[in-house]
Amino acid sequence: MKAKSLFSLAIIVMALAGCSENEITEQNPDANKPIGFDTYTAAQARGAENGLPAVKTSGFGVMAYQTNGAYSTAGAKSEFMNNQKVTWNSSGNTWVYSPVKFWPAGANDKISFFAYAPYAGSNGITPVSADASNNPKVKFELQTNQKNMVDLVVSDPTDGSNNTMDKNSTSGTVNFKFLHPLTRVAMEAKTGTDISANTDTKVFITAVSLIHTSKLNSKGTLDMKALTWASNTSDYLTSPYALTAASSNGILNLTAANFAGYTTSSIDISSAGTTATSLFPANEYLFLLPVSNATGTAAAGDVQVKIAYDMVNKTGAATHTKSSVEKTVNLPAGVFKKGTAQKFTFTVSLNAISFNVTTVEGWGTESDTPVTVQ
Repeated sequence: MKAKSLFSLAIIVMALAGCSENEITEQNPDANKPIGFDTYTAAQARGAENGLPAVKTSGFGVMAYQTNGAYSTAGAKSEFMNNQKVTWNSSGNTWVYSPVKFWPAGANDKISFFAYAPYAGSNGITPVSADASNNPKVKFELQTNQKNMVDLVVSDPTDGSNNTMDKNSTSGTVNFKFLHPLTRVAMEAKTGTDISANTDTKVFITAVSLIHTSKLNSKGTLDMKALTWASNTSDYLTSPYALTAASSNGILNLTAANFAGYTTSSIDISSAGTTATSLFPANEYLFLLPVSNATGTAAAGDVQVKIAYDMVNKTGAATHTKSSVEKTVNLPAGVFKKGTAQKFTFTVSLNAISFNVTTVEGWGTESDTPVTVQ
């Protein structure tokens, strides 16, 4: 490709040097136009959602392939861009990259573009070039620290309004529409009974973990054209997969309690009444690899959540009693689908101690017992 580009450039330079003004005017006006980029994110970096502002901060990577005619997965393709980094120039209000590439001038020359964000680095993202029988791919590995989980986005190359396949010099700016190929998880919890006005009893979430058997992957490979994840039967998250404290690079919003001498690192779900309390910091989520692409889990209980909580009763200004409980609940079928955001709301049922008087037995017949005093 490089040799061809240099040869074309040399021909143009010689033509400009030896031709009349009229001959220059008759050249193809679309030849040697620079290739520009623009982006758009579909309706959905550190456990936070990767929208357009985040893409502008991180930049995105482009894989592009030149073909003689229409692109084919199992056809010849020449690499035109290999993980080209594109960044946002705020002063110019435009996307920029270097060195700038130009549209080829051949009548049958086509270029197909694929993009992903955030740009590859120490974030578990590794782009893989296409070859004669495969589309370009993105290898993805979940971050060890849940706080640093990455919301991977990839372009939709066949989108009706932002198609990036088989482009030529008349196509103008290449517009990428980014989609979310992972699954996003939020969690919240509440009590089944409003005890917000009860100054003597509180409920605290102390631990949350995901339980599964060969369902939740830790690594995956995404086809950038088909937008599907390859089956992976070897790399799984540990089970139970414990959600760790946000203060320790995790996602669970645990803080030291301060209630009648109870100081366990936990989340108070009592104060909001029957309104659910988020278990994660604001605008932070788990980003996980989907289960079976757009299908999700096959059956209820394929993935379970184990929740530990303390019910604390105040007995004095600095004293208390507590009941520690662990519950394991089945998540429904069809969760963890590709491109979906789900919020799991857990309700902790409380069994209040109540009193009732059913009867007061009578005294019966009074007996007369004589007592002699000497």
